[in-house]
Amino acid sequence: MEEETLSLECPVCGDVTPHTVVKRQESKRHLKLKVKCLECGHIWEIERSVRLKDVKVIISRYGSSEKKVIQIPTEEVLKVGDVINVEGEELEITGIEGVKRTHSSKVEDIGTIWTKSLSIPKKVGISINDGRRTYSVNVLVPRDYVFDSRHIYRVGDGYFRIKMIKTEKGTTTKREVAKNIKRIYAQPAKPFKDYIDLTEYLL
Repeated sequence: MEEETLSLECPVCGDVTPHTVVKRQESKRHLKLKVKCLECGHIWEIERSVRLKDVKVIISRYGSSEKKVIQIPTEEVLKVGDVINVEGEELEITGIEGVKRTHSSKVEDIGTIWTKSLSIPKKVGISINDGRRTYSVNVLVPRDYVFDSRHIYRVGDGYFRIKMIKTEKGTTTKREVAKNIKRIYAQPAKPFKDYIDLTEYLL
């Protein structure tokens, strides 16, 4: 694990020097650190109270949303893409609002956090075009499930091959992990003995 380093005024050196954190004890309302000065080797402790703020969290799950209020230390900085844990559920931050929408902010300036749950399977939409029409199916797969254009897939009685995968970031690829996928575009394929069956994940 990478050592945590802080710049602090050492009581022995009498100057701001780099310190490593030897021990950290943190609760919702209190922070206690044991630190070591990298200049003189002096080990000492810091204690401070932690101010908390009530922040509204909007949790998105498959198009529906739930609102919760949680307490977060005011000095903490959150940014879009961070993962927070609320009551055992991992949530990825997708939006932050204070006075205005922003990419990152101190908690003391935040009013609402928008998130999406990472603790549920990923819903992936698959559009299959046979040259005349396009039909869609949806599957719920583990978030680390890998889709690959080199394979033949089966859903129910149909088979398909991936032509293109569109990611959440707007890029396209031929192989991707489910958590990063926005949509899969595919074409029908003939039945093949070596196929991957997605039928159990079909919505």
